[in-house]
Amino acid sequence: MSEHGGLNKNGACMITYSVEGHKKTVVKYAIRLEAIKVVLLNQEKPSADLLNSFGLITEVRPISTKDISLVVSSILNVISDAKNDHDDISVLLLPSNPIVVIGMYIAACVEKVKIFMPTPDFETEYLTLPFFPFVNLNENERFVLTKIGENGEINKKNLFKIIKKEGRCDMLCSRNSAPTSNEESLLKNLQRILNRLDETGLASKRRGGRYFLWSSTSFGKLVFDQKKLLKTSVQI
Repeated sequence: MSEHGGLNKNGACMITYSVEGHKKTVVKYAIRLEAIKVVLLNQEKPSADLLNSFGLITEVRPISTKDISLVVSSILNVISDAKNDHDDISVLLLPSNPIVVIGMYIAACVEKVKIFMPTPDFETEYLTLPFFPFVNLNENERFVLTKIGENGEINKKNLFKIIKKEGRCDMLCSRNSAPTSNEESLLKNLQRILNRLDETGLASKRRGGRYFLWSSTSFGKLVFDQKKLLKTSVQI
Protein backbone atom coordinates (compact mmCIF):
# COMPACT_ATOMS: atom_id res chain seq x y z
CA MET A 1 0.00 0.00 0.00
CA SER A 2 1.18 3.50 -0.77
CA GLU A 3 -0.14 6.90 0.08
CA HIS A 4 -0.71 9.45 -2.67
CA GLY A 5 -2.55 12.71 -2.27
CA GLY A 6 -3.76 11.60 1.15
CA LEU A 7 -5.45 8.48 -0.23
CA ASN A 8 -4.21 4.92 0.21
CA LYS A 9 -3.78 3.09 -3.09
CA ASN A 10 -3.08 -0.51 -3.92
CA GLY A 11 0.12 -1.57 -5.66
CA ALA A 12 0.77 -2.21 -9.33
CA CYS A 13 -1.87 -2.85 -11.98
CA MET A 14 -1.18 -4.29 -15.43
CA ILE A 15 -3.51 -3.74 -18.41
CA THR A 16 -3.43 -6.00 -21.45
CA TYR A 17 -5.60 -7.34 -24.26
CA SER A 18 -6.61 -10.94 -23.66
CA VAL A 19 -5.12 -13.08 -26.45
CA GLU A 20 -5.63 -16.83 -26.73
CA GLY A 21 -2.38 -18.69 -26.18
CA HIS A 22 -0.70 -15.90 -24.20
CA LYS A 23 -2.10 -16.48 -20.72
CA LYS A 24 1.26 -17.72 -19.44
CA THR A 25 2.93 -14.63 -20.86
CA VAL A 26 0.45 -12.43 -19.00
CA VAL A 27 1.18 -14.27 -15.75
CA LYS A 28 4.96 -13.98 -16.22
CA TYR A 29 4.79 -10.23 -16.80
CA ALA A 30 2.34 -9.65 -13.97
CA ILE A 31 4.70 -11.41 -11.58
CA ARG A 32 7.75 -9.62 -12.96
CA LEU A 33 6.04 -6.23 -12.61
CA GLU A 34 4.77 -7.19 -9.14
CA ALA A 35 1.19 -6.48 -10.20
CA ILE A 36 -1.62 -7.37 -7.85
CA LYS A 37 -4.31 -6.84 -10.49
CA VAL A 38 -4.60 -7.59 -14.21
CA VAL A 39 -7.17 -5.79 -16.37
CA LEU A 40 -8.04 -7.78 -19.50
CA LEU A 41 -9.41 -5.80 -22.43
CA ASN A 42 -11.76 -8.11 -24.27
CA GLN A 43 -15.40 -8.31 -25.28
CA GLU A 44 -15.50 -11.99 -24.40
CA LYS A 45 -15.14 -13.27 -20.85
CA PRO A 46 -11.78 -15.08 -20.85
CA SER A 47 -10.74 -17.89 -18.57
CA ALA A 48 -9.08 -16.32 -15.55
CA ASP A 49 -8.37 -19.56 -13.69
CA LEU A 50 -4.61 -19.42 -14.35
CA LEU A 51 -4.34 -15.78 -13.30
CA ASN A 52 -6.42 -16.34 -10.19
CA SER A 53 -4.36 -19.38 -9.23
CA PHE A 54 -1.39 -17.03 -8.81
CA GLY A 55 -3.37 -14.79 -6.49
CA LEU A 56 -3.94 -12.09 -9.11
CA ILE A 57 -7.09 -10.00 -9.05
CA THR A 58 -8.66 -10.10 -12.52
CA GLU A 59 -11.02 -7.63 -14.15
CA VAL A 60 -12.49 -7.77 -17.66
CA ARG A 61 -13.20 -4.50 -19.48
CA PRO A 62 -15.05 -4.97 -22.79
CA ILE A 63 -13.88 -2.70 -25.63
CA SER A 64 -14.86 -2.29 -29.26
CA THR A 65 -12.12 -3.23 -31.73
CA LYS A 66 -13.79 -1.84 -34.87
CA ASP A 67 -12.67 1.78 -34.64
CA ILE A 68 -9.25 2.93 -33.44
CA SER A 69 -10.53 6.19 -31.97
CA LEU A 70 -13.00 4.21 -29.87
CA VAL A 71 -10.21 1.87 -28.77
CA VAL A 72 -8.06 4.82 -27.70
CA SER A 73 -10.81 6.63 -25.81
CA SER A 74 -12.04 3.48 -24.05
CA ILE A 75 -8.54 2.49 -22.94
CA LEU A 76 -7.94 6.04 -21.71
CA ASN A 77 -10.93 5.50 -19.47
CA VAL A 78 -9.59 2.15 -18.24
CA ILE A 79 -6.19 3.65 -17.42
CA SER A 80 -7.78 6.63 -15.69
CA ASP A 81 -9.87 4.31 -13.51
CA ALA A 82 -6.81 2.22 -12.68
CA LYS A 83 -4.92 5.33 -11.57
CA ASN A 84 -7.62 5.99 -9.00
CA ASP A 85 -6.91 2.68 -7.26
CA HIS A 86 -3.26 1.90 -8.05
CA ASP A 87 0.00 3.81 -7.79
CA ASP A 88 1.80 1.97 -10.61
CA ILE A 89 0.18 1.27 -13.98
CA SER A 90 1.67 -0.76 -16.85
CA VAL A 91 0.35 -1.69 -20.29
CA LEU A 92 1.44 -5.00 -21.83
CA LEU A 93 1.18 -5.21 -25.63
CA LEU A 94 0.62 -8.73 -26.98
CA PRO A 95 0.43 -9.88 -30.63
CA SER A 96 -3.19 -9.23 -31.58
CA ASN A 97 -5.44 -7.00 -33.68
CA PRO A 98 -3.27 -4.08 -34.93
CA ILE A 99 -6.08 -1.63 -34.17
CA VAL A 100 -6.03 -2.74 -30.54
CA VAL A 101 -2.23 -2.67 -30.24
CA ILE A 102 -1.94 0.82 -31.76
CA GLY A 103 -4.87 2.10 -29.69
CA MET A 104 -3.34 0.74 -26.47
CA TYR A 105 0.02 2.30 -27.33
CA ILE A 106 -1.45 5.73 -28.01
CA ALA A 107 -3.60 5.67 -24.87
CA ALA A 108 -0.63 4.62 -22.73
CA CYS A 109 1.45 7.46 -24.21
CA VAL A 110 -1.25 10.01 -23.48
CA GLU A 111 -1.58 8.83 -19.87
CA LYS A 112 2.21 8.50 -19.53
CA VAL A 113 2.16 4.97 -18.15
CA LYS A 114 4.78 2.28 -18.74
CA ILE A 115 4.49 0.20 -21.90
CA PHE A 116 5.95 -3.29 -22.28
CA MET A 117 6.12 -5.77 -25.14
CA PRO A 118 7.38 -9.37 -25.01
CA THR A 119 10.58 -10.20 -26.86
CA PRO A 120 11.16 -13.69 -28.32
CA ASP A 121 12.98 -14.58 -25.11
CA PHE A 122 10.66 -13.07 -22.54
CA GLU A 123 12.25 -15.16 -19.82
CA THR A 124 15.25 -12.83 -19.79
CA GLU A 125 14.24 -9.60 -21.47
CA TYR A 126 11.38 -7.20 -22.10
CA LEU A 127 11.15 -3.93 -23.99
CA THR A 128 10.03 -0.56 -22.70
CA LEU A 129 8.57 1.25 -25.69
CA PRO A 130 9.15 5.00 -26.26
CA PHE A 131 6.46 7.65 -25.91
CA PHE A 132 5.18 9.71 -28.83
CA PRO A 133 6.39 13.35 -28.83
CA PHE A 134 2.91 14.72 -28.18
CA VAL A 135 2.97 13.54 -24.59
CA ASN A 136 5.15 16.58 -23.89
CA LEU A 137 2.03 18.75 -24.10
CA ASN A 138 1.33 20.38 -20.78
CA GLU A 139 -2.02 20.46 -19.00
CA ASN A 140 -2.99 23.85 -20.46
CA GLU A 141 -2.28 22.74 -24.02
CA ARG A 142 -4.35 19.61 -23.50
CA PHE A 143 -7.20 21.68 -22.07
CA VAL A 144 -7.22 24.00 -25.09
CA LEU A 145 -7.12 21.06 -27.50
CA THR A 146 -10.04 19.45 -25.69
CA LYS A 147 -12.11 22.64 -26.00
CA ILE A 148 -11.31 22.88 -29.70
CA GLY A 149 -12.42 19.29 -30.18
CA GLU A 150 -15.65 19.86 -28.28
CA ASN A 151 -16.59 22.77 -30.54
CA GLY A 152 -15.56 21.38 -33.92
CA GLU A 153 -14.33 24.70 -35.29
CA ILE A 154 -13.78 27.81 -33.21
CA ASN A 155 -11.95 31.12 -33.51
CA LYS A 156 -9.53 32.38 -30.90
CA LYS A 157 -11.87 34.98 -29.39
CA ASN A 158 -14.68 32.51 -28.82
CA LEU A 159 -12.21 30.01 -27.43
CA PHE A 160 -11.02 32.66 -25.00
CA LYS A 161 -14.63 33.31 -23.94
CA ILE A 162 -14.99 29.61 -23.07
CA ILE A 163 -11.75 29.62 -21.08
CA LYS A 164 -12.91 32.74 -19.24
CA LYS A 165 -16.36 31.27 -18.55
CA GLU A 166 -14.82 28.15 -17.06
CA GLY A 167 -12.57 30.23 -14.81
CA ARG A 168 -9.33 29.08 -16.40
CA CYS A 169 -7.82 32.45 -17.36
CA ASP A 170 -5.00 31.80 -14.89
CA MET A 171 -3.62 29.22 -17.32
CA LEU A 172 -2.96 32.05 -19.78
CA CYS A 173 -0.97 34.17 -17.34
CA SER A 174 2.77 34.27 -17.79
CA ARG A 175 4.82 32.98 -14.88
CA ASN A 176 6.25 36.40 -14.12
CA SER A 177 3.01 38.34 -14.57
CA ALA A 178 0.26 39.15 -12.13
CA PRO A 179 -2.91 37.03 -12.17
CA THR A 180 -4.80 40.10 -13.40
CA SER A 181 -3.03 40.26 -16.78
CA ASN A 182 -4.93 42.29 -19.34
CA GLU A 183 -6.96 40.57 -22.04
CA GLU A 184 -4.50 41.40 -24.81
CA SER A 185 -1.72 39.62 -22.93
CA LEU A 186 -3.94 36.61 -22.24
CA LEU A 187 -4.89 36.36 -25.91
CA LYS A 188 -1.23 36.41 -26.90
CA ASN A 189 -0.52 33.50 -24.57
CA LEU A 190 -3.52 31.64 -25.96
CA GLN A 191 -2.08 32.18 -29.43
CA ARG A 192 1.19 30.63 -28.28
CA ILE A 193 -0.70 27.53 -27.16
CA LEU A 194 -2.54 27.36 -30.48
CA ASN A 195 0.74 27.67 -32.36
CA ARG A 196 2.15 24.83 -30.28
CA LEU A 197 -0.81 22.59 -31.13
CA ASP A 198 -0.38 23.50 -34.78
CA GLU A 199 3.33 22.63 -34.67
CA THR A 200 2.65 19.23 -33.13
CA GLY A 201 0.01 18.40 -35.75
CA LEU A 202 -2.84 18.13 -33.25
CA ALA A 203 -4.74 21.24 -34.39
CA SER A 204 -5.00 23.22 -37.61
CA LYS A 205 -6.47 26.55 -38.75
CA ARG A 206 -8.24 27.92 -41.81
CA ARG A 207 -9.35 31.41 -42.73
CA GLY A 208 -13.02 31.99 -41.96
CA GLY A 209 -13.94 35.60 -42.68
CA ARG A 210 -12.04 37.98 -40.42
CA TYR A 211 -10.68 35.26 -38.15
CA PHE A 212 -8.88 31.95 -38.30
CA LEU A 213 -10.99 28.96 -37.33
CA TRP A 214 -9.22 26.28 -35.31
CA SER A 215 -10.08 22.58 -35.35
CA SER A 216 -8.55 19.30 -34.22
CA THR A 217 -6.67 17.33 -36.83
CA SER A 218 -7.49 13.67 -37.41
CA PHE A 219 -4.65 12.79 -35.04
CA GLY A 220 -5.90 15.23 -32.43
CA LYS A 221 -9.40 13.75 -32.63
CA LEU A 222 -7.99 10.25 -32.39
CA VAL A 223 -6.18 10.96 -29.17
CA PHE A 224 -8.47 13.35 -27.33
CA ASP A 225 -12.01 12.42 -28.37
CA GLN A 226 -13.77 12.00 -25.03
CA LYS A 227 -17.29 11.48 -26.37
CA LYS A 228 -16.95 7.75 -26.92
CA LEU A 229 -15.59 6.64 -23.58
CA LEU A 230 -16.87 3.25 -22.51
CA LYS A 231 -18.02 3.04 -18.91
CA THR A 232 -18.83 -0.66 -18.70
CA SER A 233 -16.78 -3.30 -16.94
CA VAL A 234 -17.33 -6.88 -15.94
CA GLN A 235 -15.84 -8.17 -12.69
CA ILE A 236 -14.80 -11.81 -12.56
